[in-house]
Amino acid sequence: MDVAHIQVAIIGHLQWKSKLSDFFYGVGDLTLSQVPDHAECDFGKWLYSSGLQEFSGYQEMTSVESLHKSFHEKIKYLVKMPIEKRKSAEGKQALQNFKADCDTFIKLLETVQAKASKESI
Repeated sequence: MDVAHIQVAIIGHLQWKSKLSDFFYGVGDLTLSQVPDHAECDFGKWLYSSGLQEFSGYQEMTSVESLHKSFHEKIKYLVKMPIEKRKSAEGKQALQNFKADCDTFIKLLETVQAKASKESI
């Protein structure tokens, strides 16, 4: 099994976590047009073309798929959020929820990667 796509996804989603945090606190710019649909980003294209099939033996992949879709929806929600709301407790909690989902998503991918690497030995 090729776990390279999983490693790339881990790095990419960590970058999104950082990019969104920067945007949220006014350090960076981010527009809705920069946020692809969950099926159109590089990971989504791989996931739906071969990833789900290739890693179908791993129960974590069901959660990976749903969290990935949620991940994109939350990014879009946060990008659309007015700056006043971003500064509120509600906005800050929304960012924390996104970060927690991102961490869970990454842990699931790391678990799949570790299991697949063990089986390849």
